[in-house]
Amino acid sequence: MSSRASAGQLIVNTAYEPVLAYRIVKDVHRGDSAMLDSLRSNYERGARPRGIEAKLALIHFGLSMYLAREMAAATARRWPRLGRHLAEVELVPSNGSCWAHTGQPGHITVWGRPLQLLACVADILPVED
Repeated sequence: MSSRASAGQLIVNTAYEPVLAYRIVKDVHRGDSAMLDSLRSNYERGARPRGIEAKLALIHFGLSMYLAREMAAATARRWPRLGRHLAEVELVPSNGSCWAHTGQPGHITVWGRPLQLLACVADILPVED
């Protein structure tokens, strides 16, 4: 993994080795359309850019994920409308995903194709209260 980018830079990484990340999702069934939608960017879902997405279009094309399960769970508890489950996603070199450290330490933005990201979901975990 690379170090954090300095101000004004965004360093995009390719998964040369597996990277485990956690995505907040709304459903627990891989075959459900809500699960696949949880792996689509705000741009792909037609949502207006918000926050940093309005300043950096590249972020609008990506997915918010976390490198630590508890960090993702804490966010899901604070914002339950995002979902009450965590998809444990193993980003692997063969699926073409890219990621960058964005936001707070431990937060990353991931770029990838939804169906390929779905294939990388190793587990779906409930968020405990």
